[in-house]
Amino acid sequence: MSEDALTQEVERLRAEVESLRLANAAIQEQMSLDAAQTDEMLRTMELQAEALQEANQRQANLATFTQRVMDTSSALLIVLGPEGRIGQVNRRFSVDLCAPEGEIAERVLDEWLPPEERRRLEQSLPRLPWPAHSPLFERVRGSGSYAAEHRLLAKDGQYRFYWLEATLQHDPKGKEEGAVVCATDITAIKKQHDALLDSERELREAQRIAQIGRWEVDLTTNEVIYRSEEMAHICETSALPRRYDDCLAIIHPEDRQAVDEAFQASIRDRRLFNASCRLRLSGGRIKWAQLRGVTLCDENGRPVRANGTLQDVTAQRQTDEQLSLAASVFETSLNGVVITDAEARIIKVNPAFSRILGYAPDDVIGKRTNIFRSKRHSAAFFKQLWSKLKSEGEWHGEIWDRRKDGDSIPLWQNISAVRGGDGSVKNYISVFYDLTEQKRSAAHIHHLAYYDSLTDLPNRQLFNERCEQATKLAHRTGRKMCLLFLDLDRFKYINDSLGHPIGDELLRAVARRLMQNLRQGAMIARLGGDEFVVLLQNTQGPEDGQEVAHKIIAVLSSPFIVQGHRLEVGASIGLSCYPGDGEDSATLIKNADLAMYQAKEEGRGKYLFYRSHLTDQAQERQFLEGELRKALEQGELFLNYQPQVDLADGRLVGSEALLRWRHPERGIIPPDKFIPIAEETSLITQLGEWALRAACRQAMEWMRKGLGLHRIAVNISGVQIERSDLVGLVADVLVETGLPSKFLELEITETYVMRQAQKNVKVLDGLRSCGVSLAIDDFGTGQSSLAYLKRLPVNKLKIDRSFVSDLPSGENEAAITRAIVALGHSLHLKVLAEGIETAAQAEFLKGLGCEEAQGFLFSRPLDAAGMEALLTQHGAPAPLTQLLPRTGPAGEKPGGRHRRRA
Repeated sequence: MSEDALTQEVERLRAEVESLRLANAAIQEQMSLDAAQTDEMLRTMELQAEALQEANQRQANLATFTQRVMDTSSALLIVLGPEGRIGQVNRRFSVDLCAPEGEIAERVLDEWLPPEERRRLEQSLPRLPWPAHSPLFERVRGSGSYAAEHRLLAKDGQYRFYWLEATLQHDPKGKEEGAVVCATDITAIKKQHDALLDSERELREAQRIAQIGRWEVDLTTNEVIYRSEEMAHICETSALPRRYDDCLAIIHPEDRQAVDEAFQASIRDRRLFNASCRLRLSGGRIKWAQLRGVTLCDENGRPVRANGTLQDVTAQRQTDEQLSLAASVFETSLNGVVITDAEARIIKVNPAFSRILGYAPDDVIGKRTNIFRSKRHSAAFFKQLWSKLKSEGEWHGEIWDRRKDGDSIPLWQNISAVRGGDGSVKNYISVFYDLTEQKRSAAHIHHLAYYDSLTDLPNRQLFNERCEQATKLAHRTGRKMCLLFLDLDRFKYINDSLGHPIGDELLRAVARRLMQNLRQGAMIARLGGDEFVVLLQNTQGPEDGQEVAHKIIAVLSSPFIVQGHRLEVGASIGLSCYPGDGEDSATLIKNADLAMYQAKEEGRGKYLFYRSHLTDQAQERQFLEGELRKALEQGELFLNYQPQVDLADGRLVGSEALLRWRHPERGIIPPDKFIPIAEETSLITQLGEWALRAACRQAMEWMRKGLGLHRIAVNISGVQIERSDLVGLVADVLVETGLPSKFLELEITETYVMRQAQKNVKVLDGLRSCGVSLAIDDFGTGQSSLAYLKRLPVNKLKIDRSFVSDLPSGENEAAITRAIVALGHSLHLKVLAEGIETAAQAEFLKGLGCEEAQGFLFSRPLDAAGMEALLTQHGAPAPLTQLLPRTGPAGEKPGGRHRRRA
C-alpha cells in the first residue's frame, strides 16, 4: 500500500474512532439521565408506600377505636352490610343474644326475631326486583331509617323486648354501605307497664263492684288532687269538683255545715271522718251518701292530706214503700239482706243470705238475730252496736257471724232502722257482704309488705316497727334487750361465681338454720342482701347476746349443701344493747351495724360489741370519703417511686409507683386509710386511672431526659378489673403518653386474680395483647389455683413482705419462700421479693435464685425529683446498695410501706 493510501486509511480510522467516542459519550449522558429519572421514580414509589402504610394503620386504629366505643354501649349495636348481613356487633350483642346455628358474621338480624314478626315484616314489603335476604333491612332501605319494638332471642332461649332504631348508611359518593342498628332492652319497662295497667284495671273493677268512690284532698291548698271514676258515677256528673269548697256545694244546703264541721273536727282531732249527707243532683234529685276519711300528717305532725271514700247509701234510707219497690233488687242482690221487726226477730232473708251463711229461710225466720253470734265478740261489742243503732238509726262495720256449719265468717254489715210515721222503729234492715276473700287478700298483702319474699322472715319494715315497740316496752318496764346485726362472709363471692339462684337458696338455708337453732322468742329478720338481724328481749345483760352470737357463728360454720355445691360461709356479727347503746331502734341498728363492720375489718367470723369509738371511726370514714372525692380535682394526689433492683448485681431495673395523698389540713394520709374507702365507693377506678396516667407520663419524661430505659410498675385494683374497661384504658394511656408498652408493668393482687378467675384471665390476656408486663402482687397470701395459675399470662410473681420479714431465721417463712421461688421458675416466671430490710434477707433470697427485690435495704419510696436524681446518679458503675442509705426517713420504720396501694 502506498504512503498516501496508508495516510488516508489512518485518517478514516481516526474519524471513525472520534465518531465512536462521541456516540459513546452521548450514550453515557443518556444513561445518566435515565438513572436519575429511575431514582426519582423509586423515591416517589417509596413515599407512596409509606403513605399507604400510614393510612392502613390509621384505618386499623379507627376500626379498633370504633369497636371499643361500640363495646362501651349498654345497648346492642349491629352494623349491617349492603345486603343486610351482619358485619360487626358490640360486646353486649354477644353477651345478651344467642348465636343460632353458628357464627354471627354474615347472618341477618331477622334470624333472632320470632317467626311471626319475620312473617309480618315480609308481608309489609312491596315487590322487590332483587332477592330480600333481610326484610328488616329492606324496611330500613325503603325509608332510610326505621324505629319499632321487636322481640329478640336471648341466650336463655327466651324472647326479650327491644326498641330497634336503624339508620341507612352511605359512603361519601352516596352509595349504600348498609345500616347501623341500635337495640335497647325494654323488657323490664314492658313488664312494669303491663303490671301497672293490670293493677289499675283491678282497682277500678273493685271500686265499681263495691260502688265506692275514692277522693283525696290537699289540706295545704284545699285542692282535690284525686277522684276515682266511681265518684263520677255516684255524683252522676263528669265535671267533678276541683276544690274542697266545690265539693261542699254538691251537698244539700241543710247538711253542708254539719259535714264541714265533722270534716274539720276530724282534721283537728286526728280521728276518722264519718258523715252521712244528701247529695243534690241535677234536676233537684237527692241521693244519700256516706262519707268516710282519714287525715294524713307529715313528719312534723301537720295535717297535709285527707283521703277517703264516698258511698251511695240511698237504698239504706228508703222507707217501707221503697222496700217494696226494691223487691227484685232484694232477691237478686249479691249482698245478704236480713229484715227484722223492732225486736230483732227475723221476718225475711234473701237468697244471698242463705248462700253466705248457709241457713235456709225456714231455719231462721221467727228467730232473733243473736243466733248468728260468734265467740269473737264480747257482750260489750253488741251493747255498743245496739246503743249506736238506737241513737243514730244505723250501724256499720265489720262483724264475725257464725255460719250454719259452725264456722265463723267475717262480714261487712250495714244495719239501718226503718221508722214509721210516729218516729218509732218498725223494722231493721241489715245488708252485708262476705269479707273472707278481702281478708285473705289483705292478709296476703300484709305478708308481702312485712315479710321477706325470699326467706319468709320479717323484713326491715316489720323489724323496725317491732323493735321500736320493744324499746318502748323496755323503757316502761326497765328491762334490757340486745340486738345482733350479722352479715354473711364470702356470700358475694358465692353469689357472683355460682349465680343468684344458688345465692338465693343459700340465704333460705341460712334463714332456716337460724330459725331452727335460736331460742324461742328471738325475732329474726332479713334486712336485705345477706344482712340479718336478731332481737333478744328481756335479757339479763350483754352476756345473753354474747351467747347467741357465739351460737350463730358455730351454727353457720357448718357447710351448706346447695344444688350439689358444698358451700362454706361464716358470719360477722355486731351487737348493741339497750339502753346503753341507744334508746330507739334506729340507733341500735346503726350501732350494731358499725360493730359488725368492725368485726369484718378484724378478720371476719367473729362478733364485737358496739363501742362509742366505732361511731367516731364511721364519721372519720365519711369525712375521708367526701374529701377523697375532691382530692383529684384539687391536685392533692401524688406518686412516690420505690426502686426495684437486680439481686445478682444490685442494678436498678425499675420502680414501683405508689399513690399518696397530701390533705391540705391533715397532711399525708396513709394509703391504708383511703384505699379501702376508694375501693368500697368505686372511687378507686378514678384514682387508679390517674395513677396509671401519671406514672406513664413520668416514665416517658425520664426517657426523654436520657435517664435510661426505666420500667415502671403500677398497682391495679381488682375493682378496676371488675368495673371498668381496663384493657381500653391501658391502651389509651400508652397511646396518649407515648410510653413503649414493654416499659409498663401492671401489678394485680393474687386475691383479685383468683376471684372470677375465668373472667379475669380474659382481662389479663387483653392486657398482655397491649404489650405490657403483668405481675401477681402479694403472692402467697391468697388462695391460688395452680390450674389457673399456669394459664395466667403473667411474667412475674412478687413474694409478699409477710414471708420476707422473718427470713432467713423463720423456718416456715423460709420453706414457703423457697416453694414460691421454685414454683415461679417452674412456670418460667421471674420472682421479685418485696420488703427486704437486711443484707441477710437479700443474700438468702439471692441464694434461692430470686431475681429481683425492693425494700428499705435499697431505698425508701422517693418523690419524682428524688427518683430522677437517683436515675442520674445510677449512671455510675456502682450498684444501688452503695448509692443509697439503708434506713427510711425520720419517723418511718423500715418496712413501713403500706400493703394497700393503687
